[in-house]
Amino acid sequence: MSDSSENFQFDGFKELFDNSLTNKISAAVTASLFLLLVVNAVDVMGNNDGVRSVLDGNNNWQITFEEIIVTQTDTVVVADGDTETRTFTIDETLLDEGYRIGSFRMTITYGETSGIPGDPVDSVFTTIPQSDMNAQWSDENNTLSDSSSDGSDIDLMLRAYPDYDGQMRNVTGYNEIQVLENWNMDGYGIGEIQIEISVETQSLPLIADNEEEVTITLEIITFKPVAQQ
Repeated sequence: MSDSSENFQFDGFKELFDNSLTNKISAAVTASLFLLLVVNAVDVMGNNDGVRSVLDGNNNWQITFEEIIVTQTDTVVVADGDTETRTFTIDETLLDEGYRIGSFRMTITYGETSGIPGDPVDSVFTTIPQSDMNAQWSDENNTLSDSSSDGSDIDLMLRAYPDYDGQMRNVTGYNEIQVLENWNMDGYGIGEIQIEISVETQSLPLIADNEEEVTITLEIITFKPVAQQ
């Protein structure tokens, strides 16, 4: 009984595979299943690439900066051989909403104020001394001291926010919040910034020229970052 049953089953399968119509149907089903597997595999790979693109931060962003310059001025008369110090106080009330302080520019202007024809121009020496203000005091782009002996303007600069130069940047990241996090830190440039001014007068014989009037223009460069894809 057992041998007869096994022979019957084997013969049935043999007849099934010997049938040309059955073979065609089987081939069509197998091809369809294979094609479906290939399509699903491609779709999965594409989705994985998209997910990996997000996870790896491969979304391209362009960061630009909107700037507002806040200006303060002061004038001081400095006697020959003396040094005068002027202090500017910087606080959050100077900032528009969403803005932070990027850097400071100081322009020192003067001319020969004796009013005497032929009187030589005086020499002016300026320095921004380091204070407790949270700023980039050791940044190589700073100009914290300079002088003039011909009446030309003196330009000083202090970078407050790390790496801020106002230039557009191309970055990658997950979203707007992530790509702007380095530009939304508070506290930089808040406090007091000073300038020390010294004068050495030059004068004609028998002419009294013992002081110089100096004007200080402080530009506070504030910025707001904007991210776009």
